[in-house]
Amino acid sequence: MDSRQYRIVVAGRLSERLGSAFRDVRLERQAGRTVLRGDQGETRLDSVLTRLTDLGIEPIEVDSHD
Repeated sequence: MDSRQYRIVVAGRLSERLGSAFRDVRLERQAGRTVLRGDQGETRLDSVLTRLTDLGIEPIEVDSHD
């Protein structure tokens, strides 16, 4: 299993409805932004980024680490 973790920050707070599009990702709603966290072994980073793009949501920060 790949142990790499990723973190994606988007502007604004994703609603419950939009958040439901990311079932395999942990969402942290903060003031003025939402942080999406996940494991590349469970959900691939590129598929999450594609889903965000498809929904018209632009990431403002993306990083991954072990």
